[in-house]
Amino acid sequence: MNLDNELIIVKTDNNKYLAVVDITKEFITNEGKFHFKDITSIPSILKSSTGQEFKIYRPTFKEFILNMKRGPQIIYPKDISQIVIESNISSSSKVLEIGTGSGALTLYLVSILNEKGSLTTVDISKTNQRRAKKTIERYLSIKEINEEYNLKFINQDLNDFNFSEISNEIDTVITDIPEPWIFFDNNKINTDIVWVSYLPSITQVIKTKECLESNNFENIEVKEVILRDWYLNKKIARPDNKLISHTGFLLSARFIKFD
Repeated sequence: MNLDNELIIVKTDNNKYLAVVDITKEFITNEGKFHFKDITSIPSILKSSTGQEFKIYRPTFKEFILNMKRGPQIIYPKDISQIVIESNISSSSKVLEIGTGSGALTLYLVSILNEKGSLTTVDISKTNQRRAKKTIERYLSIKEINEEYNLKFINQDLNDFNFSEISNEIDTVITDIPEPWIFFDNNKINTDIVWVSYLPSITQVIKTKECLESNNFENIEVKEVILRDWYLNKKIARPDNKLISHTGFLLSARFIKFD
């Protein structure tokens, strides 16, 4: 079995590492090393040069995005799950993402949309979109992404973006930019749309809310997701010392075209 270029997690008792198999190289950490060519199947277990046991398997989405190389700050899994609920996304949704970033949310949306759904993602940075494409291609490397998943990248400043050109193809808008209200400087929504904005500060939330209200959006809600793991070991049960609290605010709204 040729496992060269496979994406893997290498797990020890204390750490998880994201790696790509290269049969010409070694995997080296301060916990020991092994040669990639010694991996004969996935999942498998190898012992390092120091006797450390390495468990090798393919990553989940969560493991991948938390360990991948990134540029802009990613949207964390706890927020992605809530974004999907707030935006009412199904496998056939037609989604416009404003702010591709490192591609964590882009990747998840691509993975849940089927051939009836589509994703259009807009970003001013060519670097961001190149990184996002590599992220998606790496995780979904065995699939023809652009054909099967109807994924389209638009490299453009939001000030120049013309929503009317694709408005009939979109039912959901998700933004991950500091100033989403700029969208409404040159664009107007007059079809049924669910809108979700991911924003770091409450001042941005307030301004976005006021903008959506002035554009006749309904059902505006603001929330943040706080995640706390628990530590369980024999007779010990307590909250983990690490609390993932504020990463961003979620503002959701809906434009409903009443007759």
